[in-house]
Amino acid sequence: MEYGRNLISILSNLNMYQVASNVVFAVGALSILTLILPHIFRLFLRPQNLKKKYDASWALVTGGSSGIGRALVERLARQGLNIVIAAMDDDLLKNTTSELRNDYPSIKIISVPVNLGGDGYMEALDEATKDKDIQLVFCNAGFMMTGFYTSKPLAAQMVNYDCNITSHVKITHEYVRRMQESSLRGCVVFTGSPAGFLPSPFSVMYGSTKAFVTEFASSLSCEVRSDGIDVSVVHPSPVGTRFYDKADMIDEIKFFKKTVTGPDTLARALLAAPGRLVVYDQGYYPFVVQCLLMVVNKSFLTEIMCRIAHTLGSFKEIKIASALVKKSAKKTARSTRAKSPRRGPKSPKKRR
Repeated sequence: MEYGRNLISILSNLNMYQVASNVVFAVGALSILTLILPHIFRLFLRPQNLKKKYDASWALVTGGSSGIGRALVERLARQGLNIVIAAMDDDLLKNTTSELRNDYPSIKIISVPVNLGGDGYMEALDEATKDKDIQLVFCNAGFMMTGFYTSKPLAAQMVNYDCNITSHVKITHEYVRRMQESSLRGCVVFTGSPAGFLPSPFSVMYGSTKAFVTEFASSLSCEVRSDGIDVSVVHPSPVGTRFYDKADMIDEIKFFKKTVTGPDTLARALLAAPGRLVVYDQGYYPFVVQCLLMVVNKSFLTEIMCRIAHTLGSFKEIKIASALVKKSAKKTARSTRAKSPRRGPKSPKKRR
């Protein structure tokens, strides 16, 4: 009897072990499948003719004077769409507008010179688009500052924040509302970044704002899809544009610059995503990061990064650079004070 009970207990434990193993395997297989399937699906996607898809005539592109935005504007123009380009008031915008008008005389190109990190851009856009049905909105403008968060003035950080987040929120609200009120179909597409997947030391504001963009697009897509408005966010792998021109050449930036693709690669992705994928991961980097996060929990990874960041070469380089900048600023301030005229003591007032 005792032997029989022991045998039953062993078999029962083995059965429980088998069940647990099957559950773990099923969960793991499901996780891998849900990661891989969107990427496999993406491989078969090609740029869409959005003019035909949404019966649209006008598109709005922010940051459309150079880089990814410029490549996107070129592709939209080929589809016969009229385009509003919102970008900084500089030679890039003037030259892009002039070239497009020469190359595509049958369409209308409107340039709106604005600073999306400042004020007044919504008024300028409203004036430029007040009599137009904008059905295709590409929130592409954005930039990155590198270095320690507190090494840059708060005003500069807020300009970065407003360009990368506030402008997207305001522009999306305005033109999605217009489409809903006019019962028009359309799309809103954001240029995101896998920088928002992980902690981003040395580019704190950039990583944080891009994490917001992904969450914003994902949540909004659930609200407006039934209205015929598609929302997508594209996470690019490194792209060879002016984006890195003002970045500190730390090890991470050097590596990304070695693996860049051309701007047109991402322009193709921005046209392929609407109505097909809400979150579109382009290239190798988003996939690699997501694989990492399947193996290591983000919270755990954050704890590790927090404890080893100060040992990285990039940290030390930025630390030295920040110290030199502060030293130079103090020297300049002392020099300015020394050159300023000194006022002598005030003469006492005479009593009458």
